[in-house]
Amino acid sequence: MGSTSNTVMAGGQIILLTGVSSGFGRAAALALAADGHRVYGVSRRTLADSALERALAGYIRGDLCNKETARQAVQTVLSCEGRVDVLINDAGTGIGGALEDTDDEALRQLMELNFFAMTRMCRAVLPSMRQRGSGKIINISSLGGLAGLPFQGAYSASKYAVEGYSEALRSEVLPFGISVALVEPGDFQTKFTSSRQIVGADSPYAVYGQRALQRIEKDESSGKSPEVLAKLLCSLVSRRRLKARYGAGELSQRLLIKSRFLMGDRLFLRLLRWYYMGI
Repeated sequence: MGSTSNTVMAGGQIILLTGVSSGFGRAAALALAADGHRVYGVSRRTLADSALERALAGYIRGDLCNKETARQAVQTVLSCEGRVDVLINDAGTGIGGALEDTDDEALRQLMELNFFAMTRMCRAVLPSMRQRGSGKIINISSLGGLAGLPFQGAYSASKYAVEGYSEALRSEVLPFGISVALVEPGDFQTKFTSSRQIVGADSPYAVYGQRALQRIEKDESSGKSPEVLAKLLCSLVSRRRLKARYGAGELSQRLLIKSRFLMGDRLFLRLLRWYYMGI
């Protein structure tokens, strides 16, 4: 292959992946291992998946909301392999419901996993990557991190935070040979739908909230399989250079988000209200 290739031709890489027990994380772990990479997975659940167990080079059980889990996970991989080539932050959760009905504790728990756990994993892995002068960090965001989705506002807020953090981190670590990229999925068929916390079932917003959640769940149930995103991740870990962000999922959703700055906020937000709330 010519010198202009963006593909790393070396052997398997050492990959640390959070949220490995289901959804995107599980699909990515299986695909990356099949490609010859050594994948270490992190999840708070007991591993009871024979296919995943065979695929993983190692499994670290721990709650990423615990501040020590990130340090312990990175140290485990460094002790076993001597390096971490790629960190993929996938762990996350969601809240469905009106923002007025989302109390401090629910919002705090959401941000703790979707945002703060990601930041701790990045801080834990960066010293060894800087010392080696190479590494990749891939943070799983969402198209909801580019638009405030009605009745998924708390989730959107957490992913907006992931976006801003990752953009700044990309610039800061570039001089040390480290690449940072965002992957922004749209609607996919995962257990994320059934695990979403619902708030405010009896609130004044219930009519619109139920309408929005029905639309959300319908789109997720008919979305692409997580193997599509896993294939993208396999491609990214094998590239020499990463762009700042990559969209994933239905083309129509990605184009809509990209078009918001052309159509302006007034029209774009009107379309979102019509699509999710019917008004």
